[in-house]
Amino acid sequence: MLSRYDSVSEWFWKSDLCERLRGAKPSKPSNVLSLLFSAHDEVRLHTPMIGWLLDPQGDHGLGMEPLTRFLERLGAPIPDACANQSVSVWRERYFPGYGRVDLIVEYQGRAIVIENKLYAADQEAQLSRYQQVLDELICPEPGSLYYLTIDGSEPSDVSCAAPEGQQGDHRAPDYHCISYCSDILGWLVELISEVSEENSRVRHSLEQYLEIVMEVTGMHSRKDAMEELKQSGLLEHIRRNPGDAAVLAGLTRSVRFLHAKLLEDLVNAVQERLKSESSLVSVENAARKDRLDWSVYEAWAGGKTAKGTLLFKVQSVSDPALQNVHLLIGLDAADMFWVGLGHFVDGEHQDNVVSGDRFGVIPGHNSNQWWLSWVTIKELDPAAFDGADGVGRLAVDQSLAELVERVLGVCRQYLAILDKEA
Repeated sequence: MLSRYDSVSEWFWKSDLCERLRGAKPSKPSNVLSLLFSAHDEVRLHTPMIGWLLDPQGDHGLGMEPLTRFLERLGAPIPDACANQSVSVWRERYFPGYGRVDLIVEYQGRAIVIENKLYAADQEAQLSRYQQVLDELICPEPGSLYYLTIDGSEPSDVSCAAPEGQQGDHRAPDYHCISYCSDILGWLVELISEVSEENSRVRHSLEQYLEIVMEVTGMHSRKDAMEELKQSGLLEHIRRNPGDAAVLAGLTRSVRFLHAKLLEDLVNAVQERLKSESSLVSVENAARKDRLDWSVYEAWAGGKTAKGTLLFKVQSVSDPALQNVHLLIGLDAADMFWVGLGHFVDGEHQDNVVSGDRFGVIPGHNSNQWWLSWVTIKELDPAAFDGADGVGRLAVDQSLAELVERVLGVCRQYLAILDKEA
């Protein structure tokens, strides 16, 4: 078929397959959780949902069943069937000097601690500190520490390092890696199969949360996949024209490259405009792996949430505590596409040393111990190509210009506040 056309793109745009794909509308049932929360929000969605299910006294009415099935999957000791009153579940529990633990389940003299790392970066000595929480503050019996990620990946050396000042007397964390892809997904499927149709409220909640977990793990139900495949006519087309499989594979690669190129164009446009700001000087990021470059853009286009930043030193700030403040443009798994302020010395990131309250007037402002402030640019999902917040729309000059202005608007607000400190 391709021989009649001059290029892959010409064939595709004129094909019946393209027309069918244009008319196909992927089925996506309404999901109230996705309306209220980002699918990647581990703090407000995933940790509370998992904790709610693990609590035998939760208003889901499932008693010990979710906890028992979860512990069975982990190979952990199972509490007595009548022990629901003796089980305590803690979410985001704070221990001074050790940090905030995502999930703790205490039962019959035992405990498990779960560090939920859907996308956020590891913190310094985090698992080591949580091991100390298990050993010293919670559990009379040996407890279990679990590191929960999308795919069961290992924690970084930073997370397992000794806490500051304890290098000589450090017990390495004894952790187990678990994943959303297998452990959480399989657990939810098991629970749904056990919930009766009469218990519709809980069943719908579980089904909607399962949809969210499938989304963040890049999976789809077979039913949804087969429906979309049927609408597209792709299988029938390839059966009739098997030689077009290579053409479609090439087109898929081209879409990925276009996705990456549009992200690159966006960042380059922002960078070029910021060069005209007299108070900013572009600097190199000392962490080479954290630079925004083509490898980061192509990773996002391929479904991998790579991390990268652009750095600009802010000049002429008289407050000594702000002498090393830098403006950043970043991409990462936790906040997607963002603008922020942080402290850097010779390109090396430093912990935050002053309050970020002065930036509280900026809509979307966040602050913590590492960053003076940051704002997530919610108008863009760097992982999505289509849709109202997808990268594909940046091929239109006006859409690109509008998003660049949105980013620059946040940058100017930061600089105006810092200018008052000069």
